[in-house]
Amino acid sequence: MTYEEAINYLENLAGFGIRPGLQRIKKLLEILDNPQNKYKTVHVTGTNGKGSVCAMLSEILKTANIKVGLFTSPHLVSYNERIKINGIDISDGDFANLVDEIKFCINKMLSDGFESPTLFETLTAMAFKYFADCQVDYAVIEVGLGGLLDSTNVITPEVSVITNVANDHAEKCGGDLLGIARYKAGIIKPNVPIVTGAVGEPLKIIREVAESNHSKLFVLDEDFFVDESLKISLQGEYQKINFAIAIMAAKLINSEFRIPHYAFKWPGRFEIFNLNGKVIVIDGAHNGAGAEALRISLDKNFPIGRRIFLFGVLRDKDIDVIIDNIFRANDFVIVTRPNSDRAAEPSEICQRLKAKSIESIAIEDNAEAFKKFIDSDGEILIAAGSLYLIGYIRDKLIEIIK
Repeated sequence: MTYEEAINYLENLAGFGIRPGLQRIKKLLEILDNPQNKYKTVHVTGTNGKGSVCAMLSEILKTANIKVGLFTSPHLVSYNERIKINGIDISDGDFANLVDEIKFCINKMLSDGFESPTLFETLTAMAFKYFADCQVDYAVIEVGLGGLLDSTNVITPEVSVITNVANDHAEKCGGDLLGIARYKAGIIKPNVPIVTGAVGEPLKIIREVAESNHSKLFVLDEDFFVDESLKISLQGEYQKINFAIAIMAAKLINSEFRIPHYAFKWPGRFEIFNLNGKVIVIDGAHNGAGAEALRISLDKNFPIGRRIFLFGVLRDKDIDVIIDNIFRANDFVIVTRPNSDRAAEPSEICQRLKAKSIESIAIEDNAEAFKKFIDSDGEILIAAGSLYLIGYIRDKLIEIIK
């Protein structure tokens, strides 16, 4: 199977959508001889910051000479980004070989009368198998959606992490904020320590679940704190919190780990580019909490000057909350359509912006919208919203800068 054939096969699985439940992934992993049990893991969920925490923790472990796998989602440009060992993406050849092997297992499942696994379940199984084949010592695993019924929730980790809990994916994770908290607390395992940055009512639920599982809970600003003396290269005020969470998780793995200053890379999260003297920020702020975090970082780093946005989100997000949390009255917003069947209509978003006295224009075509964006005369240019859009913009910027 070629790499192109592998991608085509996987994307055909996308038609199965999101289907909660662990029966399919458990069967698939059973056929693969349960590779997820052949190394130690850390399991990370949360509404925002979980990808950054995973990347930070992976880097800390790598620096300690631990061979570490990293599974995250979604990707910005290539599926290969989701599966890494010691910070290096899986190669096209290894990716294609894995898909070929997984396809054989899926066919066996189907012949035994099981449903086909979804795209994400298949990618999860691929990551688990790849890490076992490469004999990693640890794998840092990011939850795809929620926690309780997520296909990654078949591991018993050394440490569990819940970064925060905010109102996103409510329709799939319990219906409201407390339901979301219970779904995310679903990754808590008996006697496995848990680190969290959650607050308020969600924290109460996490405490209850931790206590019922006899799992020791470590809470930000109670049991550990942000160390302002540590410097990291990632921009964004929220990354200091993510780093504190990653450090606490690392210390639970080995209290002797040295935590130096780090030059982390986590694309698309308050990432700053300089293009012909223009400052361009890209950030995958795709929900209310992420939008608020972006606004705080923008106001601190770029408090004055007219801001031009390139923006697009999915229609199942709380668009009004995102708008309220990101934009100021004098911002100008170019609205385009993310590359997703779930994309919100640009013209509808413009109507919502107009109702809030924010000037905007709808441009359906991404390439045309991007050109208007980089040719604009704003003092700070910000691309924000869905990662399906951010990946495209980042790729275009890198292409131009090269």
